[in-house]
Amino acid sequence: MGIITLTSDYGTKDFFISAVKGAILSELNNTNIIDISHDITPFHIAEGAYIVKNAYKNFPKKTVHIIAIDTEKQKNKKHIAAHIDDHYFITSDSGILSLMFPQTKAHEIVEINISGEYETELFPTRDIFVKAACHILRGGKLNIIGLQLTSYKSFKTPLPVDINNNKSLVGEIIYIDRYGNLITNIEKDFFKQKKRERNFIIHLPRGKEITHIHSTYNDVTEGAVLMLFNSSKLLEIAINRADKNVESGASTLLGIKEGDQIIVDFIKKN
Repeated sequence: MGIITLTSDYGTKDFFISAVKGAILSELNNTNIIDISHDITPFHIAEGAYIVKNAYKNFPKKTVHIIAIDTEKQKNKKHIAAHIDDHYFITSDSGILSLMFPQTKAHEIVEINISGEYETELFPTRDIFVKAACHILRGGKLNIIGLQLTSYKSFKTPLPVDINNNKSLVGEIIYIDRYGNLITNIEKDFFKQKKRERNFIIHLPRGKEITHIHSTYNDVTEGAVLMLFNSSKLLEIAINRADKNVESGASTLLGIKEGDQIIVDFIKKN
């Protein structure tokens, strides 16, 4: 049984996702359909990239991933299918794949060109992406459904920056989860490499400072601010159990938003 995952900015109020699932089952009635998320902020490709990047690798090889964020076709934005890391991705050429795979080269990319007449051009996920996904699950080749491409649209992923002669590191908040936890672009191994044997002070916006990285949220008391490396191995700012009402997580209570910077100062041990 083949697997198709769905990620979108459609939400769950409207009929869109059920229509996509119905179209898949009409093509291949034994398909295993898995929802990754439909709560992506509308048109927010960086958010979608973060979520799919951290989800897809847990699925079996050859899984087909439909990413339906900002899908309307435009002159400078194609519909594409790509074979990357032994998985298949069907989406718009919006730059999302470059954010997911800044260092991984695609094995094959095509611009989807499936003939057929559609009642509307406003629902390509149902009318085009589904047909491409089912073609792949049947064992079909990418070059049958589209023209070969050498690359997809590319955006640079924000990376931490060394300053002050390697005595400091500037990171950025790249994602805020539903608990209000703030995820930075500082990866665990990179941080350890830069830190070496030195101590550190992490400066947050509004003057908050942190000098210790914990292993779990419950290492601190309820309501306390902490930093840890999350399951994606990225440095995260959190408040333990602050967001019981989904309104008072670290983002709200600390006044920090996506795109804000944090500064890590490294200090020699005495």
